Amino acid sequence: MEISKALDIITGKVDGALLSKGYEKHSVADTENEKTVLYTGDVAYSIVYYFDKKRIVLRSCSVEDGEPDNAWKTVATWLFDEEVDTAREAENIGDDFAETIRGPKQIAVQQKKKPARGDGEQNCDPLFFANRMIAFMPELRDDVAFEKAHYESFRGITFADEKIAPKFREYVQKQGDRNLEKLSQALADLYDAGDLDVKGIITYILLNSIDDDEKYKKLTSTCKKELRKIADASRNLRGKKLKPEKPKKPKKFMAETLNAMNDRRNK
Repeated sequence: MEISKALDIITGKVDGALLSKGYEKHSVADTENEKTVLYTGDVAYSIVYYFDKKRIVLRSCSVEDGEPDNAWKTVATWLFDEEVDTAREAENIGDDFAETIRGPKQIAVQQKKKPARGDGEQNCDPLFFANRMIAFMPELRDDVAFEKAHYESFRGITFADEKIAPKFREYVQKQGDRNLEKLSQALADLYDAGDLDVKGIITYILLNSIDDDEKYKKLTSTCKKELRKIADASRNLRGKKLKPEKPKKPKKFMAETLNAMNDRRNK
């Protein structure tokens, strides 16, 4: 789906959250790598699509004399690929942005001292990942909302194991090649952009939960060699009991030295 059409869907959702509160919507000149929509009111919001990263970002900053101060802080981030994503993904993103703006985060983003997530490659955390999975498994939306409402911080590993993995297995078993290829590409992109928790969720929790070898190969078909290597190694450990590493005994010389030091302290 063309990003211009996707942005129309997304901003349509955000319009409902902001325009009724007196916010103004502005057109911003596109650049070679970005498309931007700006809203100004009590604070400023911008929705930016980065072509090179295939990423849509909701940002916020304070307003001074009616103008954004441009100290932008990232509030929410989603991946969007024009070649594979559809109107359904755009609607999910728009719903999430509107929900974020309406919810308690609206107060938090106005705090200038709140640290913003960096713009480095590894800025996909477990919440970002869970939101992206909603595009494939919409029933996760209520689970994500419940998690955010009832826990101070998002329990990424627990949530992935208890909520995403069962739906992920069911999705993989039911879907045909086209949808599995889309999921495979999304997993590859999320792994590349993900922090260590996300990388573990993908390899050790989700991919490792697939029993069907053919489906597993389909899901790793577009992944880079690093991800396939780690996922395959994890898969080889399924069903095996791993013995904990035995603590190493101190060398004789070190043990004698420690004993001598203890004797001196006790005198």
